[in-house]
Amino acid sequence: MFTFIEMEFLKLKRSKIFLLSLLGAILPPFLMFIAVTSFDEGNTFEMLFTNVNMYMSAMFAVLIFAIIISYLFGREYNEHTLKTMLTIPVSRGKFLASKYMMFLMWVVILTMVTSFSTLVFGFIAGLDGFSLKLFIDSFAQLLFANVLLFLTFSPFVFLSLVVTNMVPAMVGGAGLSLVNLMVYGQNWAPFVPWVCPYLIASGEIAKYSTSIAVSYGIILAAFVIGLAISNIYFTRTDVSL
Repeated sequence: MFTFIEMEFLKLKRSKIFLLSLLGAILPPFLMFIAVTSFDEGNTFEMLFTNVNMYMSAMFAVLIFAIIISYLFGREYNEHTLKTMLTIPVSRGKFLASKYMMFLMWVVILTMVTSFSTLVFGFIAGLDGFSLKLFIDSFAQLLFANVLLFLTFSPFVFLSLVVTNMVPAMVGGAGLSLVNLMVYGQNWAPFVPWVCPYLIASGEIAKYSTSIAVSYGIILAAFVIGLAISNIYFTRTDVSL
């Protein structure tokens, strides 16, 4: 499995998708930087981190994650390398698990890029109120939200195995971002898997009457269902030559 993960990293070195995902991770801090420099009063590091975390985990990350999944799982079909990879004496289950692990590592990298770029833009804007504790807490919040969001994207793995084209993934990711935008603040927001991660990580889930256990259950159910159907499909479906 670790060999597969190392191979994935080697592929990313020459991948334009990886570079684009990094630019996507920097985009929310950059947009917030433009926003805070347009107003001279009331802007602090805390406000900047809060807004970046919200827009990243509730909107931008949804689109980025959908594209990443389509790339990681669909490229083996599109580039016709899967039939060669499966000749290696490693089970399909381990191969699929290595893809999940690579996706998780990619999520962590993007989280680090977003947090550190937010820090840089905050200093460039000359904001007040910075502290190491604030940065660590903000990073931990965004990482927690993105890891939970990673779990909710498990069903998309199955879709990327069935539909290997990246266009549906981009459309689906954009659609989910709009859904999150519409349901955020609504009473039933804790029941939407792709909104729950931010609500839980930020603590806003306490504003709703729904138990936090229900939101965790929805996220876990999405992960388990997606993992099960993707594993069944991948291990039982023959790869066409």
